[in-house]
Amino acid sequence: MTHFNIFYLNKKKINRLRMPSSASLDTFYRYKIQNRLSDLETIKECFNSLDTKRNGYLENLEFRNFLNYLFCNKNKPYQLSNNEVEKIFNIFCEKKNQKLFFADFKNLWLKFVIPTVRPRTALIIVDVQNDFIDGTMAINKCPSGQEGLEVVPCINELIKTVPFDAIVYTLDWHPEDHCSFIENVEKRKISKNSPNKKNILVNDIVIFENYPNIEQKLWPAHCIQGSHGSHLHPDLIEVDEMSDPFKRSVIKTYKGIKSDIDSYSAFFDNCKLNETSLNSDLKKLGIDELYVCGLAADVCVGKIQMI
Repeated sequence: MTHFNIFYLNKKKINRLRMPSSASLDTFYRYKIQNRLSDLETIKECFNSLDTKRNGYLENLEFRNFLNYLFCNKNKPYQLSNNEVEKIFNIFCEKKNQKLFFADFKNLWLKFVIPTVRPRTALIIVDVQNDFIDGTMAINKCPSGQEGLEVVPCINELIKTVPFDAIVYTLDWHPEDHCSFIENVEKRKISKNSPNKKNILVNDIVIFENYPNIEQKLWPAHCIQGSHGSHLHPDLIEVDEMSDPFKRSVIKTYKGIKSDIDSYSAFFDNCKLNETSLNSDLKKLGIDELYVCGLAADVCVGKIQMI
């Protein structure tokens, strides 16, 4: 399973995705906005500016100056210990002779600098479907009384203004006989270990016999494959790869597609017996960071981190 950095978004965090103007002072941010990070001339320019002795390689002190430029905020460097600097230096110093030549520096740039300065990002939009907004599982019917539709303008603003590398839409996509539906509770034999065995109601937890023999919370039937309730809400922007001004990739991930096991996470079913296509889809695009929003925080959004 690929490791991702995961960030959960709410209204207060959305504005933080817009880079403050003061960041334009930072050397590497300037390379980034000029779309020069991958240019060989940029790498040479940076290497030559650091090679103050003009001897064709960087020594430890020159390398520390480089890291000060790389790890800074508003031109104020973060403090790195000597041990941290030495460790990074030795990883990329091929000859282990305390001399970082240009070939070493180029390798470091491609494998360390670019992912640090310009990680590849994906916005994961979780289950913004009709049934969770105004259908059988509308969250305004829950005790909190929150309005699911309120997330849509916030998500649309992210889609319109932030140049993520990929936009992911996850969808609950259940067959009609799905094990999570209260309407289907009589179709399966209840295990003797089930916490509820009779007079079972919505929100009760049961254990069915046989596969997968785990606790299952029961919900009203929702997001049945191809139904109106399973579709993304019409007010949510659906990015078209062909016309998208940011040229972002679009992924749709369907979960809960097997009758006998539920899937809250967009990566796995609830037993981690079956994996969706999301991990491999993100890996193909070289995604490093995930920004997660959608419905609902305590269930499917929260389960994204369980990877």
